Amino acid sequence: MKLVPFLIHWHRRSGLIILPVILMLAITGILINHSQSLGWAKTPVYSSWVAWLYGIHDTDIDQGFATGKHWVSQVGDSLYLDQSPIGHCEQPLLGALRWQETIALLCNNRIALYLPDGQLVEELTNLPVQASAIGTMATATHHSPNNTSNSTSNSTSNNTSNNTPENGSLLLQANPPYYLDNNSWSWQTARSDLTADWATPESLPQELTAQLNSDKPVPGITRERLLLDLHSGRLFGRIGVWVVDAVSIVLIFLALSGTFTWLKRIWLKQTGLKRTGQQHNPHKRPHPPASSSHQHQQKPTRR
Repeated sequence: MKLVPFLIHWHRRSGLIILPVILMLAITGILINHSQSLGWAKTPVYSSWVAWLYGIHDTDIDQGFATGKHWVSQVGDSLYLDQSPIGHCEQPLLGALRWQETIALLCNNRIALYLPDGQLVEELTNLPVQASAIGTMATATHHSPNNTSNSTSNSTSNNTSNNTPENGSLLLQANPPYYLDNNSWSWQTARSDLTADWATPESLPQELTAQLNSDKPVPGITRERLLLDLHSGRLFGRIGVWVVDAVSIVLIFLALSGTFTWLKRIWLKQTGLKRTGQQHNPHKRPHPPASSSHQHQQKPTRR
């Protein structure tokens, strides 16, 4: 079997076979290029079959942190204030509490401050230690009962010298603990024997639990992540990766076979023109036209 007909034969058929996969790769590639502008890098996916493809087991949400009249919970890497999503955190939520006029959340080694309506106010990223919990100062260390007025008037100097935070100061649970100084807005080392109210998880109200579990996203999966895994074939495990690899090899074959047949046709066309030119050479003397019989036949004379 000749090479060119063989390549043309399989070039057409292989292109038709992998056409659906090529369309999928093209569409997902375009969407991935614009995922940032579309906001899909942080948009969660709500689908039970997607969770099944990733092998993620469905777990009910029943724990959260009470922050006054509101509840803070985490579903995958999404943070919720009551039933409204307010942010993302790849690490487990370590604590949330009401602090001054804001709601403070400790997650991913940073503290995020939100208003009760869910608006982000500020993020404290330069934490001095890897804290395990967040809390507030409940009571200051015990002062001498014989000099109450003196301890009250000199509370600021005593707190500074004894590394004792003021009541209501924001605390980080570590060894030693740290507190946020309200005057300098900096973290200071606190005494290890202080009394604090640490944020601990509690059971969510039943109504809120039902709302969160009825419409919860797939943990750790965003729309951009889904597109990337679909584009690479990882969404379907090893078989999906092998299919994408096979399609890539076929695309290489199509590129090479198409280029080869195109060059072959050009070469044949040029060689054909050369042969035709040699057959119709203008410098070659043409043969005289054959004379017809009636030109050499003499006309009969009348008598």
